[in-house]
Amino acid sequence: MKGNKKIAELLELYDKKLSKLFKYNKKKAMSFDKDSRLQLQEKYGIYVIFNAHKKPVFVGQAGGYLNNHQRAKKDLCDKLGQYNLKSDAGTLRFKRAYALDNDLVVDDAKAIKAEDYNLKVQYIEVKENPALINILETLALEYAKEKDFKLYNFYNK
Repeated sequence: MKGNKKIAELLELYDKKLSKLFKYNKKKAMSFDKDSRLQLQEKYGIYVIFNAHKKPVFVGQAGGYLNNHQRAKKDLCDKLGQYNLKSDAGTLRFKRAYALDNDLVVDDAKAIKAEDYNLKVQYIEVKENPALINILETLALEYAKEKDFKLYNFYNK
């Protein structure tokens, strides 16, 4: 099987959904406040975080498979809640990259809270098979590379 060809086919198949996910939509973009997140209880899928300038900066997932093929227990509500904690548990890459990108002190990255910086999120809900969450996350990252989005997922610092 030729990997590049297969990825291109999958990107074409999911192009419309991924395009909508990465395009900021004022009506669909959600805040990180508790009331907004509560709407996402028991929902699983992939998400894109947008900065205050409405640019996509990060792709993540909730409910896909972990490395040991066990399903991640956090739903979208819980996962997005981590971005408001004064901790970097589960959000280290994002918080460090956000600090670097916004000229903040990297050592203080734990204190970054999504709500304080007016970040927004959009998501695609995936029902049933958690493997599709992992596939869509990978496709979203490939889509972002193809469209030359500068996501924090790609930061190596």
